[in-house]
Amino acid sequence: MSAAPIALDRPGPHGYTTADLHALPDDGRRYELIDGSLIVSPSATIDHNTIARWIANILEDSCPSDDYVVGTDQSTTVDEHNEPRPDVVVTRAEHLRRTPFPITDALLVVEVVSPTSALRDTETKRALYARAGVPAYWIVVPEEEKPTISLAELVLDAGSRKYRYVTHYTTEPFATGHPWPLRVDLPALTARRAKLLRRPGGED
Repeated sequence: MSAAPIALDRPGPHGYTTADLHALPDDGRRYELIDGSLIVSPSATIDHNTIARWIANILEDSCPSDDYVVGTDQSTTVDEHNEPRPDVVVTRAEHLRRTPFPITDALLVVEVVSPTSALRDTETKRALYARAGVPAYWIVVPEEEKPTISLAELVLDAGSRKYRYVTHYTTEPFATGHPWPLRVDLPALTARRAKLLRRPGGED
């Protein structure tokens, strides 16, 4: 059975607003508001969600203080026309029971790229998170034909409000100081994914 159509008025001159978004029924769909456009994403695969969970667990296990929390698929408010839902986000613990929470309190945002989100994650959201002042942004890319997982780390240049690459899509062990000192063993994650996919080395 197909889902019922979304009942929305015509958007204003600058697109839909967060008020329009919040007026939608809780129908199980995954909604985001990006630059006034309502984005309805298909349900993520277990593969995608597993990788996001691995990254979230690494961040949580390495967190040096109870002042911070790590969330997954959490709505964040940027402004009246933007309310994205990052795959993983690090924020202050005061927002533990708040949704959406203000993205100005995010220390790190992570997006795991899927075939339907590649352009949005690498371009549109990258620009949005930079304008919002998020200090660090990771783009995690699981390859489709192989179990390989790569990661790009971008850090905000405060003057230009643009991201610069600190690490450009590495598949090697990754170390960083943002949002705190930690290490992501990408080869180990790739090996775990290969085992789950039952395709060691990327072959059936």
